[in-house]
Amino acid sequence: MPTITIFRIEGKLGSLEEIVKRIDKKSFKESWFVAKKSKFNKNEIFIQYFYYQKLEEVLRKVLGSEYAEDVIGLLKVNGKVRVLKRVYCYINTLTKTLEVYRGPDKITREIAEKLEKLLGIRLKRLKIKPEQLKQIYSNYSIELRQAFFENINGLQMQVLKSRNLERNKLFELCIKKFLQSLKAITFRPRIKSLNHNSKYYITINGDRGTIKFFPNGKFKWRPRFEIRQILFAVANVIGLLR
Repeated sequence: MPTITIFRIEGKLGSLEEIVKRIDKKSFKESWFVAKKSKFNKNEIFIQYFYYQKLEEVLRKVLGSEYAEDVIGLLKVNGKVRVLKRVYCYINTLTKTLEVYRGPDKITREIAEKLEKLLGIRLKRLKIKPEQLKQIYSNYSIELRQAFFENINGLQMQVLKSRNLERNKLFELCIKKFLQSLKAITFRPRIKSLNHNSKYYITINGDRGTIKFFPNGKFKWRPRFEIRQILFAVANVIGLLR
């Protein structure tokens, strides 16, 4: 399930040309950035982060420990011990956000830390309040499918699922009584799509600052045109466009 992790940018960014100059072709021990201005949006910078990962780690994740052993041994004999990986990122100077096309893991933290040093800024994981999550699905969804509540009715996590969940009586009761416990929502976004087929769902996690897309379908990532609309909806609700 593809995931995007969003950070808020604190500090002065400068012009797009200055940002690109500070990031592009900056290298570290076994990683480097490539950056350029977006051809499709005057406020965006497209960043690629390249890094090497041990081949053993990749194969164990894909194949599992039991099946990976023989393949790992064969590849090591042939001198293949690591693989080059790439992560897409976007900086938007209008919303002052960084989007990392990856979940909130070690590599995502490394990217954020390196960009902080290169740009002289601070990056903080985006936080979306429960009332803002409610506003997002109320204003920008075609259909709400899931809602995740924390610590209600004696359960650490309560998940409500239903088609058109926004009309469900139990959900309405939970929203009325436990709105501050709402942590994440899954819905079909109300956006313009490139192929006139937006029959996919996204999960926005307010605490983690992430957006997940599913089902995956043919493409690992939705077109940037669609993702940008979702990000702007979130930015508008939490006040980043004011």
